[in-house]
Amino acid sequence: MAVPQVDKKMLSELESMGFPTTRSIRALHFSGNSNLESAVNWLLEHESDPDIDQLPLIPREIPIECGDTSNEVRNDIQGMRDPVQEQKREERTETGRQNETSQLERELNADEQEEEDRKRILALYKQKRDEEGRAREQKRNQLQDDQRERIRASKDLMEAKRTLEENQRKRMMESRIADQEEEKRARERIRQRIADDRAERRRRLGLPQENPAGASVPIITPTKVKPVERVVTSEQLRDCLRTLKKNHKDDSARVTRAYQTLLKIIANIVKNPAEDKFRRIRLSNPIFKDRVGNLQGGTEFLELCGFQRLSASGYLVMPRDRIDMTLLNAAGVEIASAMENPYFGLLSK
Repeated sequence: MAVPQVDKKMLSELESMGFPTTRSIRALHFSGNSNLESAVNWLLEHESDPDIDQLPLIPREIPIECGDTSNEVRNDIQGMRDPVQEQKREERTETGRQNETSQLERELNADEQEEEDRKRILALYKQKRDEEGRAREQKRNQLQDDQRERIRASKDLMEAKRTLEENQRKRMMESRIADQEEEKRARERIRQRIADDRAERRRRLGLPQENPAGASVPIITPTKVKPVERVVTSEQLRDCLRTLKKNHKDDSARVTRAYQTLLKIIANIVKNPAEDKFRRIRLSNPIFKDRVGNLQGGTEFLELCGFQRLSASGYLVMPRDRIDMTLLNAAGVEIASAMENPYFGLLSK
């Protein structure tokens, strides 16, 4: 394979225009070495080809000689060829003399035509480059406009979301205030209805009305005797945790999960003592039963912390007046100690 031969003059013209030598040879070869305009058009159409910077290769012409021709045959062929070549040489000489003058004129005209073609090709090449530059600039401006539009739309969406959330908070506050006002009016109506019913019953029985002069009458309420509550010690809490671990020593993962659940229940009450949901446990809850309720010592530990078992409703409830922060903190410390000590409850009798 060999590099194809191209017109040297047109090759130098393409190189002077700024095209690489490899691309210029490729363009001249594939455009047929006809003229500069065809070569430039080919370059502009194929400038994005992956092999644009590779030299084209064509098969090399290899002369083949036959060694079996005899001398006599070669001499005959040469004798026939000599007169013909002499005649052709004379014809070429005559034709050359006749066309010598016109050849000079054609060369001058060709030079002028090539100059005009070069100028036209340069103008065409510059025009295409300018158009590509304008197209790239237009695309860049379009991308910038799209980005600005996306940013603006994102800001509008965030502002709309904030406005919606603010409106929802306002409506919730207004609804809560309205519910509180309605609840207050309902209590007043119930209180007034009870007072009216009491006055009507006293009137029917012929009794005097209560506090007719509007003076305040002290209400004497019987004093309730508060039962003596037993004092729960840290040792009792610790014994309950030991019992739980001894009874399930073969399943340490379940014991650890039970300790974690108990600690979570105690911590929720300490952090939110006013929340009723943390002081109320349904005994039939499958998660509670699996982690604490079915383990001997789990429910007993909660009862030591202040929970009361309501058999009728099936709940463990800690009344608000029975919340003992000191006891709950002590219970949390005992659970944490049991979780950190791997030998807790295993060495004691």
